Amino acid sequence: MSGYTFMLQQFCPQADTPRSCLAITGTARRQANALLLQYHVSGDIHEVHVPRQNGNGSRRHELWKDSCFETFFGLKGSDRYWEINLSPSGDWNVYSFSSYRQEMTEETACRSLPCAVYATRDDIWLDAIVDLRDIVREDHPLDLGVSCVLRHHSGDISLWSLWHPEDKADFHHRSSFVLAL
Repeated sequence: MSGYTFMLQQFCPQADTPRSCLAITGTARRQANALLLQYHVSGDIHEVHVPRQNGNGSRRHELWKDSCFETFFGLKGSDRYWEINLSPSGDWNVYSFSSYRQEMTEETACRSLPCAVYATRDDIWLDAIVDLRDIVREDHPLDLGVSCVLRHHSGDISLWSLWHPEDKADFHHRSSFVLAL
């Protein structure tokens, strides 16, 4: 089993970009052929719009238009990659890309994505287990990028990632897939 503890950085394109009083940390581990993800948001949670939990959650599109936890993983040595979207509502989706932002399709090999969400006045926790069995071989190394979109009650959106390689936020940029699993 391999894994990492992470801390996301807010994208601030200019020195005067307002910084949120939030911290986003978590863990990403690969166990057998599953990806175990945990996100933790703490700080001024009252600033953040947290979509209401809706029971078991279901596959939904365009989750990134609201507060959404995202993970990107690609096959080492290949242009192919996947995007995982997890909403605090429990809704989810997984997309496949043939190369950078090309041929985006819903990953049908992923039929469910169990996740647990805990939201309090002070924290948001999201735990997910992504079954990779029908997507990639267990012995195939992966490059991983972790990110988050937070919609604030003010209407502002803050973008968070392990690393922002360009002067524009772009979670799909392969050089932001900095973790090796």
